[in-house]
Amino acid sequence: MKRILLVLVCACSLLTVSAQTKVGWSMKLGLGMSTWMGKDAGGSSALFNPKVGVGIDIPLTGVVSFQTGLMWESKGAGYKAFYQGVEYDVDCNQNYFQMPLLAAFHVGTPANFDMVFTAGGYLAYGVKGKNKVDVDDMSYSWDAFGESRLPIGGGSEIVKGVNRFDAGLQAGVALDFPRWTVGLDGEFGLCKVMPDSKTRNLGIYFTVGYKF
Repeated sequence: MKRILLVLVCACSLLTVSAQTKVGWSMKLGLGMSTWMGKDAGGSSALFNPKVGVGIDIPLTGVVSFQTGLMWESKGAGYKAFYQGVEYDVDCNQNYFQMPLLAAFHVGTPANFDMVFTAGGYLAYGVKGKNKVDVDDMSYSWDAFGESRLPIGGGSEIVKGVNRFDAGLQAGVALDFPRWTVGLDGEFGLCKVMPDSKTRNLGIYFTVGYKF
């Protein structure tokens, strides 16, 4: 969390220094698929998840800008769990506050829009999440982050949650119209999702943005 706050301070400082440039603001909404990747993610499946937030575009040159903002983003995956020889399907939904840190390259076209290619990274902190499983016509759910005590068998068991902090690489391409942007983003996590697993977040989102 301290790292995210530090980046927020740096971003605000950059906005102050770049006050003479025309900083662009936009509201963004996206929908896509997320899953887990990595050595231990063989049994995971994709989930449909949204993201919504505010984007900031800070021009640096005529064709290059710095893009950041703050997004509420849902990630996660479906996975298999075994108990007493029985296999269960579990959906893990992870919600983050996420900040992209991207270099954007604007390429003009003969039509009334630019093509924008972005590449960089992101920082994210998990704020809310839920695991859900259906067993014998009944649904059970518990917190995706942190530890949870689950009733298993005749007693209970402490189950570890996913890690709250996430960071990774992000790349995308978008069509930039005078008032709207339409794009496709890919996100590749570099941090472990679970403490004892080598799984990482993976997501692809189709996004639409309205520029103020």
